Amino acid sequence: MKSGIFAVVNIGRLRLYVGEPCRIKERWSPILAQLEGGQCRHAALQMEWNKYEGNRKVTFHTASDLKKETTLIRYKQLLKDLQTT
Repeated sequence: MKSGIFAVVNIGRLRLYVGEPCRIKERWSPILAQLEGGQCRHAALQMEWNKYEGNRKVTFHTASDLKKETTLIRYKQLLKDLQTT
């Protein structure tokens, strides 16, 4: 069942789209491993991660809220996810 609620990880000044709460572990775990290993493909995100020593906050939003945030990291994934809901 689709919840219509989506998770965003806030790291410093950047916001990273993760997906529906039921998929957080599946999607966040590989990203977290890359960040902790210093190998994130998104250089600005890696720099924020290093600067804030891994501190992050997860927030939850509706699709209509997130569609307006075109600066979200992984915004294209949000659009794909919305097509399948």
